[in-house]
Amino acid sequence: MPAIALCDDEPKELERTTELLREWMLKQERGEITLSSFSSPDALLDEVSGGAQFDIFLLDILMPRMNGISLGEQLQHFYPEPLIIYLTSSEDFYPDAFRLYAFQYIRKPAEKQQLFSILDRAFIRCGKQKKRMFSLKSSGSMMQIPMHTIVYVELLAHVCYVHLSDGSTLQSQYLRTKFNDFILPLLQSGSFIKTHRSFAVNLNYAGRLTSKNLITTTGANIPVARTLSDDVQRQYMAFALQDERSTL
Repeated sequence: MPAIALCDDEPKELERTTELLREWMLKQERGEITLSSFSSPDALLDEVSGGAQFDIFLLDILMPRMNGISLGEQLQHFYPEPLIIYLTSSEDFYPDAFRLYAFQYIRKPAEKQQLFSILDRAFIRCGKQKKRMFSLKSSGSMMQIPMHTIVYVELLAHVCYVHLSDGSTLQSQYLRTKFNDFILPLLQSGSFIKTHRSFAVNLNYAGRLTSKNLITTTGANIPVARTLSDDVQRQYMAFALQDERSTL
């Protein structure tokens, strides 16, 4: 279910933008869309840290205590690539907004047709992003991880460790589901293979393959189970040939 979060400390602007968003939502044929309005950055962050998930953020920039740019930086702790539309009456923060890879920057008061057009494009982008994101519940909050940044995942004592291309590792909460169910979104992406009962690897980072190990381009040594060796080799070769054809 697509979800929008709006944050503006000015009551009249918050009400006006909320009405515009509801009008846009009524015209959509994308199924049910939810809208949550917040009058302060703290209120929005409390909701997000509590596990709430949003697809698009519309943030006012000029707010007391924490401006919209700082709020966007905080949201990056929960969403590696948050889709942010900034609303402001000043152009002073334009460079900072796009430093955070903001989707768009709209002068207030937002003009209806401009806002609607931007929202249409944002939801197209959102749909594409969702297909490339992996959800991980860690330390009580839900994180969205771009799949292309995941090198491999490892299960150890009912906890999943997600190893990223920048060298960092994210840790899940205690898993109460089977590892196969947990990594299913990765396997369905077409880029990941299961090499062992406790490992799944992103083939985009696959280096040398032996009968017992797969060495990633980052230097990780991933075990290959004997029972999966033939299937891993087949998928490894098929992915390599596909990659070669795409570069011709």
